[in-house]
Amino acid sequence: MRTLRRGSGRRWTDIGVAPERRTRRDLVTAGVIAVVMVVTAAVVLVTGSATGSQLRAAGSQQPEYGPATEPPTSLQPLWTHESADPGPPLTTKGNLVTVSPDGVLVGRDAGSGEERWTYTHAGRFCAGAFYADRLVAAFDGASGCSDVTSLDPTGQEYASTRQSAFADSMELTATWRHVLALSPDRLEIWRDDLVRTVEYGAVDAPQEAGMQPRAGCTLVTADLTDERFAVTERCPGEQSVRLTISETVPEDNRAPEEIASEPTGADGLWIIDVTEQGVLALRNRGPDWTVEWFTSPNEHSTVLGLDGEPGVLPSPRSVSGDNAQVRWFDGRSTHAFDGQSGRYSWTLGASTGPGMTGGWSPDPEAHANDEWVLVPLDGAFALLDHDTGREFRRLPGAATTGNGATGEGVTGGGVTGLAQIGDILYESRAGLVHAYKFLD
Repeated sequence: MRTLRRGSGRRWTDIGVAPERRTRRDLVTAGVIAVVMVVTAAVVLVTGSATGSQLRAAGSQQPEYGPATEPPTSLQPLWTHESADPGPPLTTKGNLVTVSPDGVLVGRDAGSGEERWTYTHAGRFCAGAFYADRLVAAFDGASGCSDVTSLDPTGQEYASTRQSAFADSMELTATWRHVLALSPDRLEIWRDDLVRTVEYGAVDAPQEAGMQPRAGCTLVTADLTDERFAVTERCPGEQSVRLTISETVPEDNRAPEEIASEPTGADGLWIIDVTEQGVLALRNRGPDWTVEWFTSPNEHSTVLGLDGEPGVLPSPRSVSGDNAQVRWFDGRSTHAFDGQSGRYSWTLGASTGPGMTGGWSPDPEAHANDEWVLVPLDGAFALLDHDTGREFRRLPGAATTGNGATGEGVTGGGVTGLAQIGDILYESRAGLVHAYKFLD
């Protein structure tokens, strides 16, 4: 924001100019402006994201835990709760957050699973993410998934809110400093205070016409770092999927600053990971399905060849990782790649999700341990070496109920997600969250 100053500390002097007289017309105009301001404020109050919402606090601050770094030798089942959130377990530093069938967010004690606080909003729950010590949740509002609220889950206090026009679906992908909200026609990037740094795609405001590089494109996938974001899109008149790489924080949030953008020649392209060096993506052309490392939209090399079309495409549900590694679950197997170069590392077959890096936290101030990975299987977990994928041991888990993910191949809705708070492991599948305690 530019600061305007009246001079270099000089005082403005009174040169004796007589004040202008107010006319009847001036008074009428001032009255109309006042009425418009009151009406506008009322509309904002009625339609704002805080309307129809209620935060019921726990009455005390919630504890915060760093992730346990030592790999478990066994797991003790603790409890199971239903959750309507289809993504991986939504966790903060001290609470597991489940979503009730009517869209209420329930903050639960990390160990006991008991309800500690709730957040209720009038609209349907769309998506949630935890970053920068804030829990961000989007709900259905006047313009699709438009009502966004940021909460401090430790003190159970409102942090900030915003409204943005979106479709009826939304995916949230976060670094520790930014979150990217994606729908089929537009995306936005928000800071930790929900201030928008980028809007990309369809923009309704007439005063912003011509500020977007293209119009009428359908956004397929997107991912980000704190420096850049990448999006794959299908645009009118183009015969292949376009890959666009842009700045995460441009000078003007209404005008994206592109680094590179070209059609790729691919029939399909889904982003697995974005780094400062390149973009890792699943590519389809004709009968061929490969994982490619793109150093630019037209320069790429094959990292991994697949036998055929995967059952699960890359998305926030099927991709996980840490600073050094990214993993993608394709519906049958979990594939690991180097987080900086995109180089292929290992594959574990008969898995049910992308797994979790033990002891790792997205918070840069928390301890990060990249020595082991826990990958879900059908009724068990495989404890693997982080770099080689070598299996150390297999740990029993909750039995599959028949409608969950299995190693025989699953659809996108059957991906098993994992998360960790302290020495508690959470497994999300088939509408249930199972909790386990790490045992030495």
